Amino acid sequence: MPPGSRCAECLGYKITPQNKGSFMCGGMEFSHHPERLTDEEWRRMVRGTGAGVDKFLRVLFPNPKAALLVNPLTNLWLPWGRRKEQPGGWPVGGWAREESLDKDYWKRWHPEQVIVYPLRWMEKDRTRASRWFELKEGHGLLCLRLDAAPGTPLYVVTRPADGVYQEEVHERRPVVM
Repeated sequence: MPPGSRCAECLGYKITPQNKGSFMCGGMEFSHHPERLTDEEWRRMVRGTGAGVDKFLRVLFPNPKAALLVNPLTNLWLPWGRRKEQPGGWPVGGWAREESLDKDYWKRWHPEQVIVYPLRWMEKDRTRASRWFELKEGHGLLCLRLDAAPGTPLYVVTRPADGVYQEEVHERRPVVM
């Protein structure tokens, strides 16, 4: 563990002075290169980091082709939500409030809860700086898969943040399992 960081045992991420408070989820990094995609398809699908594209994949929600790795054994990637400019009748955005999961709003899409296992996740703080959080091994982010929506999109499940996190960065954070 880097000096100055401490592990948030119950949530599975590391908090440093630079990243404390980033608890929504605007991006994720995975350590898996889907073999079914060519390098060119891979780069078009997500915004990579250049030199690290062979070792990990950085997926940022604003990219309309953003997808999340659901099953690394079968290379199953599903679209991450829907952007405002994308056509379709299913929910706009990439997040689902934990307290709304039992509402009709989600039920009509035949939702299933799944866990994705990125290496780390990111959110922009109130100054728009990107803050990355590493997940402990075996920890993942809870997502809602909409089986009745075209493409079977995923939505990251969030809950209210509290304390310094809410004050400094965002009022919501992803549910870490």
